Amino acid sequence: MSLPFFLRSFLPAAEVGGRVELKTFYSSSLGVEKRYNIYLPEGYDDSRERYPVVFFLRGHEREWFNPDEDSTREGRTLKHVADDLIASGKIGKMILVGASTASDDNRVPCVGVNMLNPRCVKADGIGTGRFEDYLTRDLIWHIDSSYRTIPSRTKRGIDGFSLGGYVAVMLGVKHPELFCSVGSYDGTHMWFDFDDLRRDDDPPDDYTWLRTDLFNAAFGEPRDIAYMKQYNPLNILMNATPEQLRKIKSVKFHILAAAYDGDKGNIDRAKHLLEFFRKKGIMNSFDDVRLTPTALHDWRHANLYAEKTLQKHWQAFSTP
Repeated sequence: MSLPFFLRSFLPAAEVGGRVELKTFYSSSLGVEKRYNIYLPEGYDDSRERYPVVFFLRGHEREWFNPDEDSTREGRTLKHVADDLIASGKIGKMILVGASTASDDNRVPCVGVNMLNPRCVKADGIGTGRFEDYLTRDLIWHIDSSYRTIPSRTKRGIDGFSLGGYVAVMLGVKHPELFCSVGSYDGTHMWFDFDDLRRDDDPPDDYTWLRTDLFNAAFGEPRDIAYMKQYNPLNILMNATPEQLRKIKSVKFHILAAAYDGDKGNIDRAKHLLEFFRKKGIMNSFDDVRLTPTALHDWRHANLYAEKTLQKHWQAFSTP
């Protein structure tokens, strides 16, 4: 039986709520072993119950569950957010997975794509570079076969922060058959056709994606724009067939951003994304794209976002 919520603060942290475990499995798509962190809700071992699952992305598998990821989070992680929401009855129990979308040392972002040039950098954990296949085939299958999930897209979500927010939305748009609920906090979303409307330069001029060396392995150098468009959610959306659009519109999207742009956030990219969503009749579950009027691109605000988005995911899972 779960302890009353008001008693939990008096117990050692290790004895309260769910637990987080670091695990390793072999990805046949990548040809290497990959690690993930998994949150199992309190009482998991003592029941036969099956649970919905949400995959949380950033870069390294540790980030959503590392209390020291940056000083702003003050020791609070996704585990504490989930524990509190479950204890207060705001959400039901679910499994949360912190997946890797980068090299093992987090130096090379692989951004959920089947990389064009994975061998241009030397880093462990990249293998063949087929990260789209790893995430959408290997990891989902491994989690569903190893843990008591509810193995259905109606009980599966994906979410992320920063580059992880881009990956979550991209996979949600590209693979609506896998997810019913998709979230993003301050995602580094792509501009449609890589035309940054804030610039007067001739397109393509989305220089974050076109000129940042971090993405050379994923999209080649020089960039293969045609290939990149296959991973641009807005290009996918605008070129979708009526049947593809129907499937995308069956997904619930939960998009929030920092209150600023530039070195403090990505709100312009979020607004651009949602403008194209509205053109296709896709609604955001939040009325205001800003997490708060002063929200920043940091882990304290990512935790605050998780408090909101986990409730949105639970609502999506609870919808018949």
